[in-house]
Amino acid sequence: MSSRLLVFAGLVGGALLGLVASAQPWWRATGTGVDVPFTGTESSAGLSQVLMVVALAGTLLLLTLRRRGRQVVAILLALLGAGIAITGALRLRPSGSAVRNRLRQTSLADSYALTSSVWPFLYAGAGMLILGAAVLMAVRSPHWSHRTDRFHRPGVPGTGDASDPATLWKAMDAGIDPTVTAGRSDRRPDAGPAGEPPDPDVHGSTSGDRMGTNQNADRRTNFE
Repeated sequence: MSSRLLVFAGLVGGALLGLVASAQPWWRATGTGVDVPFTGTESSAGLSQVLMVVALAGTLLLLTLRRRGRQVVAILLALLGAGIAITGALRLRPSGSAVRNRLRQTSLADSYALTSSVWPFLYAGAGMLILGAAVLMAVRSPHWSHRTDRFHRPGVPGTGDASDPATLWKAMDAGIDPTVTAGRSDRRPDAGPAGEPPDPDVHGSTSGDRMGTNQNADRRTNFE
């Protein structure tokens, strides 16, 4: 498996796992005849879900970036993955007022006990997966080719990076037009400059010479 595929599988898989984990019960408030679950989104006031949405958006953004952009986003995703892992490890609890309000909707119990589930740890594992994939991308992404590189013809003047001033100066010093993106090897030898039709004088003079030669040959034959 290539490093590119491994990175994107880790980022997408971690983000999807985190979204699922944040929607599951992290805490349960149990009392006399009552059992109220609180999801990760409710327990963290929406933070757990927002972090995963940002991670997924950053993964999609990588498809449009080049080498330096990928490295910057990789560092940001690594920090984001660390924050997700810490959020899951802390197992953020719902506030006391939120628990009492939910309990009053179902019963009159004032006393309750909060019990945790395994979903916060799975959420933290998703953050570690994103962190590992982001670190791998920061190391390996300089060796990845960009999608538009397949359209560049190697060895043809002008196909370098037009945004690099050094490349433009080198091309002009060598007498090459840096705006030219393809060779003209398919042009006819008697063709004029690029975009102009062949010189009619060339064809005309050649045809005239041939006609003159044929007429001279006919005259010598008749004379003999």
